[in-house]
Amino acid sequence: MTTPRVSNHYPRRGERIAPLTLREFLLEPVPERILASRVRETQHTGEGQQPETSLVRSTHPTGDGPLRLCDLDESVWDRFPAEVVLELARLVVDRMAGYHARKVFQYRHFPRPPAGTRLEDLRLENRTRRCLVREGFEENPAALGDHSIGEIMSLRAFGPRCLVDLLAALESPRLRSAAEWQSGAGQSPLSEELTAAARRLAAIPEARLIRRDDARFARLIESLDVEARTAADAAKRLQARILDPPDLPYAVEQLRLLIARIEEMPRLTVEAELIGIFAATPVERNREILIGYYGWRDGRPHTLTEIGARFRVTRERVRQICAKLTRRPKGAPPPLAPVTDRALQLVESRLPAAADAIEAELQREGLTAVGLQLEALAAAAELLERPVRFRVVGVDARRLAVTPEQAEAVPAIADLARKEIYFHGLSTVRQIERLAAEKHTARAKPPLVAATLPLVDGFAWLDERGGWFRLRSIEKHGLPKTVEKILAVAGEVTFAQMRAAMGRNRRLWKDPPPESVLCEFCRQTPGVRVEGNRVAADPPRDWRQVLAGVERQLVEVLTEHGPIMDRGALEDLCVSGGMNRFSFHAFVSWSPVIEQVGHSLYGLLGAKAAPRTLDALAASRRAKRALHRVLDSHGTTADGRIWLRYRLSKAASTYAVITVPAALKETVCGRFTLLSPEGDPVGTLATKDGRAWGLGAFLRRQHARIDDHVVLILDLAARTATVSWGDAPE
Repeated sequence: MTTPRVSNHYPRRGERIAPLTLREFLLEPVPERILASRVRETQHTGEGQQPETSLVRSTHPTGDGPLRLCDLDESVWDRFPAEVVLELARLVVDRMAGYHARKVFQYRHFPRPPAGTRLEDLRLENRTRRCLVREGFEENPAALGDHSIGEIMSLRAFGPRCLVDLLAALESPRLRSAAEWQSGAGQSPLSEELTAAARRLAAIPEARLIRRDDARFARLIESLDVEARTAADAAKRLQARILDPPDLPYAVEQLRLLIARIEEMPRLTVEAELIGIFAATPVERNREILIGYYGWRDGRPHTLTEIGARFRVTRERVRQICAKLTRRPKGAPPPLAPVTDRALQLVESRLPAAADAIEAELQREGLTAVGLQLEALAAAAELLERPVRFRVVGVDARRLAVTPEQAEAVPAIADLARKEIYFHGLSTVRQIERLAAEKHTARAKPPLVAATLPLVDGFAWLDERGGWFRLRSIEKHGLPKTVEKILAVAGEVTFAQMRAAMGRNRRLWKDPPPESVLCEFCRQTPGVRVEGNRVAADPPRDWRQVLAGVERQLVEVLTEHGPIMDRGALEDLCVSGGMNRFSFHAFVSWSPVIEQVGHSLYGLLGAKAAPRTLDALAASRRAKRALHRVLDSHGTTADGRIWLRYRLSKAASTYAVITVPAALKETVCGRFTLLSPEGDPVGTLATKDGRAWGLGAFLRRQHARIDDHVVLILDLAARTATVSWGDAPE
């Protein structure tokens, strides 16, 4: 048999047709038309000859699937006729020519030739060799490994055919030393270093979750095996390999780099993790636009307008860039993001809480280095297709992180607190919890109320343990006004006196705040001095500027004629001065600057009077009362009805509140239809605990006066009360 002539033209007998380095670009099947045409030729051989179908097998060398261009190794010379091999080689070159103008080669490593390799050893085509010599690679071919495929392709006159020619020569078995090849097997001993690194990669649990479409690991996985779907798949294929990669040191380096990058993932920050996933573009401007928009540089998300102004592009262009970089392949599983997942878990475990406090904890835990805001974290979770189980709600100038179902309750809680403080000046957490539960029963739970209140503008604790607080920004009525009035009139009081004065207004203070709370409130109030258990105005207030209306008139009368007076005398002076009688009784009953010092004796808060003066006023009051009793007499009629005769006093004629004898208060109880002497209904008489009321409208219509006699006849069976003037019935 004649030895074939050695040729420098690609393809060279005994060498690969499709270089392993270009495997990722040659994954398409060999066209059936090439093999089918050869089958027809062999079937029309001379008479008596059998078709050599074994030479044109169209399957993968292992029998698994169709034959692909990347499978065209040195064995094709034994499997196919020379004409088919040449046509396959042209197909490989044409395929690579289709990638020539693209950027796919820009970051693809060019394999480093074995040490001691010379250009003349490669048997390159003349054009390929001349291009390399011109660029200085003749003296040091190993320097090819310092470049990317794209850089080599950019050499002048160096086209796709030159690339395939050079790579096929570099991967030729001729360049292997005799010691590296097994005798007659055509295989080299596999690298133990690469195998050990592959085993280490396979042992990492996260390796099966590292996908080739993840920008952080795509190039590393592709540099190891372009057909591997995950890092674990790449490790498995490397362990099952029958040949080492063309550039073994580079493959080992890339594998170690992949392992290091996977092991480094848990130690990253959220923003570094997100930048690695979404901002892996080589265009620096686009990268910075994305990072700036989502706040991965300074922790705060920015608007399209802000980013557009910064980079001098339109809002729409910013949106397009961000959408393109964050778009994921349809149906692809979410990328692995362990740091972001830990951050989301931490946030969910702290809800509800102030956003600032959670963000500070994220920074302390090393999950963020730029103080990433929760809004930016929520946006990142959506990009990563993670559920966002929290919402950030504004509370005045502060932010609160809550569960999604609690978001609507937060503004309601803040509004309830403002309303309570506006009218009372202070409140308790428990009171807000009760009010909030009435409107948002399932959502306004105590932890949410406790987290919301401290964020309201002007919040300050008065007694954190007891839950008492104030809102300096909106307090107007209630305690602030009460303190101002008390100190303007009394000048200085004890906290016990202040609490008692507040307790007179039962509508506003069913249970006045404790003295310790009042003390702390005064400590926090400007213009007020606290000394021990006493509080004083500093500087003193003028009650004429603080008080108004009825309260001011009351204080004026007591200042001029008091400071302590009988209620009747005080009422006469006030009413003669133009005060409404109803207003008088209302303010005397609840005003904090008025103090009851005895039965029907009233004076200014903190007023001091000699005991003899008080005794004299009380004695005068008792004498007048003995001379004028409202309940004149009572009895029973012949038919068993109860009658009550009254002589109207000033109060009775005005307010028509009368008493029922103690002996009858258990019997005369409930409601009675009030009838005129003619038997017409004129109202309702209500009785309870020895008192009766409901005569007011009738008495005013009849122009009742002091000392008039009124008679009530009660029919307990019919539940009627007949009212008349004059003497008692016989």
